[in-house]
Amino acid sequence: MQLHFQPSPLLPKLAWIAQVDAQAQRATVRHGAWVETLAQGFIEGLWDGAFAQADFDHSACVFGSGAVVRGKTLVFVPSVSTTDYLYWWASEDPSLVVVANSLPLLLASQHDALDPQHAHYGDINRSVMLGIQHYAQDIPTQRGSVKRLMHWNLHVAPGRVRLVDKPSPPPFANFKAYADYLHQAYARLAGNARDAARVRPLAIFSTQSKGYDSTAANAVAKNHGVDRAFTVTKSKGKGYFAHEDHGHEMDDDGSAICQFFHIDCQPIERRALEQQSAQEYLFYACMHETGDFNLLQIGEQVQQPTVLITGCLGELWHTGAYYQAHPGLLNANLVRGDLGNHGLTEVRLEAGYIQLAFPYIGARSRADILKITESMEMTPWRLNNAYDRPIPRRLAEEAGLGRAEFGQIKMASVLEYPAPVTPVGAALRGEYLAFLVQHRLLSQLGVRLMPMAQRWNALIGTTSPRRHVWNYYLQRLLAKLSGRPYSFPTVLGRLGSAIFCFCVNQRITDYQRALDGPAPSPSSTSRPQERAP
Repeated sequence: MQLHFQPSPLLPKLAWIAQVDAQAQRATVRHGAWVETLAQGFIEGLWDGAFAQADFDHSACVFGSGAVVRGKTLVFVPSVSTTDYLYWWASEDPSLVVVANSLPLLLASQHDALDPQHAHYGDINRSVMLGIQHYAQDIPTQRGSVKRLMHWNLHVAPGRVRLVDKPSPPPFANFKAYADYLHQAYARLAGNARDAARVRPLAIFSTQSKGYDSTAANAVAKNHGVDRAFTVTKSKGKGYFAHEDHGHEMDDDGSAICQFFHIDCQPIERRALEQQSAQEYLFYACMHETGDFNLLQIGEQVQQPTVLITGCLGELWHTGAYYQAHPGLLNANLVRGDLGNHGLTEVRLEAGYIQLAFPYIGARSRADILKITESMEMTPWRLNNAYDRPIPRRLAEEAGLGRAEFGQIKMASVLEYPAPVTPVGAALRGEYLAFLVQHRLLSQLGVRLMPMAQRWNALIGTTSPRRHVWNYYLQRLLAKLSGRPYSFPTVLGRLGSAIFCFCVNQRITDYQRALDGPAPSPSSTSRPQERAP
């Protein structure tokens, strides 16, 4: 298999798309400026191995995405986490395949778009919470469909395309086995990020709150150098939507923890979107339900290819009571409880960073992790309260952090808005409402009534102290009068995923301009690569 690389300054720094003719043993890869290319493959990411070996297809611990040649097969490798995906399309001849690390980039290459009349994109997006065995792979489009690929590797060979599972992490018999794996795997990841064999070694950024997940991650990562951490100093007001939690936000400033870990810390503004809305559509072009706008300002600080450590999937460190209340999570399928940190793909490709969701390291051994959590050896690190995660507590306390310095109360800094979501930015909001009218998803009267619908949905959808009692007792009264369970209905729920369709199609326009732009010079376009052994 020969790889022909076409770098493009018009594409986002870490975006790539590969057109494969497996029968002709040729693949053309158009990519952004910070995608690393090798003789046998390419990657926008890192893994727990030596960079020059390009063996990330054999890794249980890879973040970002890429592809590597194995004889006559080209193996596409997505992140081990469920936060980022590959997208692919195949012709009737399975040897002809197009793969990209961006949905709108793939659709732009096929002169396709999402269908405004399709009402179930939200269900498709939410299905990633079902894990790597049961998520929806097919995404309907105006011209047919494309496929989403999460976690599994994609093998493209002459006449055949197949999905292959990644290697599994080892079993963990006790805390030491698990902690050693986290430390050793992360050490190799950091070594890969800094590897001198890279054209552009990676900077390492992290996030830090007062909670468990980022604290545990940095307790490990600090030993290998973190260039900078970002802390969102205010958390969301508990039970409130973002448009109404002014004055109810809580202190979530992780600066003191960073200082203890000797990590340079930079505060960022949780509500920056309200003044800096130019990239808002990039978040919704990944996920219709996203609150990840709180991390918006991180992208402004990226000056070179960068790793961003997050605490996504920290719920796997919960105690048994959580798993009893949420059946179906205790398996190797990476099932999630929410979509936090799943709306960053287009933003990170543009800015140039790779999300390393730390808890995914070894996460498929989830049953073992719960056994450790519930074991007698973890008793000294158990608080026996509603916010109790003994494993991350032990990781941080054994790194020297005081018990009272973190993990005292559950907080989050995401920005959540009531349904049906409309953009915060005035220009994008106007275009979106016009889109709804144009495609007969909403009438002009409906547009005028949209704020009332959002107020109603906020009223019944929040659990703020001033509303919870009212909602609870009134619904109980109505249930008693009707003789059956009753809950207040939301309105305009059918528009739930329309913003995803709109923003993906907006992003397609950007990619179409990049793909139709000036062709790269011949010296940089057809660079045949060595055949992999």
